[in-house]
Amino acid sequence: MVRFFFALVSIAFVINGVATTAAAQTRPIDEYQKTIRQLGAQADYFYVSFDEPFTTNCAYGVAYVSSAYKGIYTQLLAAKLSGRKISRLVYSQKDGAGTTCNVELVEIAD
Repeated sequence: MVRFFFALVSIAFVINGVATTAAAQTRPIDEYQKTIRQLGAQADYFYVSFDEPFTTNCAYGVAYVSSAYKGIYTQLLAAKLSGRKISRLVYSQKDGAGTTCNVELVEIAD
């Protein structure tokens, strides 16, 4: 229970930083064939984690989706509910490995 609380507090701190990084995103990172492990929502952001690790070590092992990009979250939810993999995921990470990742594109293939 303590670990769960710590994780929630940590995510809250990251979400505060997401608002400032979302506007200044840099180089996109493409990843392929990801299986969604967890979807969630907190405040004005959604988040997703995968069974396969990110190439660039996203903070807390999750990528964030702004509530302005509800279409992306809808795609993630559709993949999770249908048991399909994400065929392509594009995200950016302004401050390098170990920092917040922000999802920009999601594709689901046959």
